[in-house]
Amino acid sequence: MNWQEYYRSHTISAQQAAAMVKPGMRVHFPLAAGGVMQRALAVRGRDIGGVVDLRMSSPLIDPGWLGGEAAAHFRLEFELFIGNLGRPSHDRQAATYLPNLFSTSFKPHDERPAEDKPIDFTFVNVTTPNARGFVSFGPHQWNKRMYARRARHAIAEVDASMTRTYGDVYMHVSEFEYFVEGTPPPPDLAVIENALAAMDSEKRDGIRAVIAEAGVERIWPIVQYLQRTPLADLRVLLGLAPPPEEFKAVAGYLSELVEDGVTIQIGVGDPSSQMPRLGAFDGKHDLGLHTEMVAPGIARLVDAGIINGRRKTIHRGKAVSVAWSGSDPDDLRIIDDNPAFELYDPEYVLKIATVSANYRQTAINNALSIDLTGQINSESMLGARMMNGTGGQPETHIGAFLCPGGRAITLLQSTAVGGAISRIVPQLEAGALVTVPRYFADTVVTEFGIARLLGKNHRERAAELIAVAHPDHRAELREAANRLFG
Repeated sequence: MNWQEYYRSHTISAQQAAAMVKPGMRVHFPLAAGGVMQRALAVRGRDIGGVVDLRMSSPLIDPGWLGGEAAAHFRLEFELFIGNLGRPSHDRQAATYLPNLFSTSFKPHDERPAEDKPIDFTFVNVTTPNARGFVSFGPHQWNKRMYARRARHAIAEVDASMTRTYGDVYMHVSEFEYFVEGTPPPPDLAVIENALAAMDSEKRDGIRAVIAEAGVERIWPIVQYLQRTPLADLRVLLGLAPPPEEFKAVAGYLSELVEDGVTIQIGVGDPSSQMPRLGAFDGKHDLGLHTEMVAPGIARLVDAGIINGRRKTIHRGKAVSVAWSGSDPDDLRIIDDNPAFELYDPEYVLKIATVSANYRQTAINNALSIDLTGQINSESMLGARMMNGTGGQPETHIGAFLCPGGRAITLLQSTAVGGAISRIVPQLEAGALVTVPRYFADTVVTEFGIARLLGKNHRERAAELIAVAHPDHRAELREAANRLFG
């Protein structure tokens, strides 16, 4: 049987695919999963007659299992990222979190199968097959192929609208058990108008202004959340809000640290996501890119020749990532069908040994808080309340730290809650999560300067961090440092 015949004979409906899931099975939707099978499985959950173990990361839609009528039939587990949509479920303990890393996430499955529950089903969204019968995973590859090659039943949700990318991105149709054709519908203006009709006039006018600025295509994927998303948050989400003045100062200090020729990684969140737009890399030469994902404007730096990878030791001349998530529409137009950009599985890209093999790898990530010894917390607030997961931060940070000539940079705004709370604290709160241990702490940047922690003792680290804390909080931090370290 040739691949076309195999594809046709193994194409089924979303309802047929969902019907194969039985109580007690373990089902995975990898990062940036498609919506067709999620909705079909949620409907199936209403009469499944039991509970399904469901693992996901940073869900983009809620078909009913995050709090709707299907929730009772799914036992939820988040890995890597919780995300804004998943956080309420985790807050009320309707979901749990799996502490793992991208590069080692399948170690239990691969090396200790007797200690791990099998992956029964994974549903991954893919492009249409090419002339040789290979599909890829669009600009947001993430861990989709990693799951598809390990699951007992791998089902492809075929999306004809997905763009093709370069790199190690392919799977042959023969590697999938079934196919569900699930191209998302184009924006439906009537649905958007119905959503707007339910809002008060002030918010409705505000959202219309956002649509005029961002375009219908960017609003359509989040139309179901417009009612409950504050207008200010929506503008931040779409990259329309001007960055705080403090971020401009952070960009200036970061520019001092990023030297010509280094290979950079940049995380999502703030302040890092604003750094390309704020000029932190302008005027640099021969930068390389080896990253988990990107910030808006990174592709334009590649297009401008600022990032060209000429000095890279691996993947010379290529911009390498796990996913092009974080790109804005202009970036994605540059990336589309562009061989300068390559995707690879995270178990390779984010392996610490791979990261540290780059030429002078420079990691740029964020923190929610840092204590005076250099412990970095990027996951929790108010003690143990998880805001998100680790993502690839531990691997990229440690890989850069271990890289010859590398540097691991942590960015943060000095305060939170309008200046009332210092993000540089004497000690992390009880229950706070340590994303990066203090012995891997390196360089910290706030709007007040650069703290260099590498090779310094606790007293010296405290002095460095107090110097870049907000002036309103320095006196109390000095008092705490004297009490803790003498």
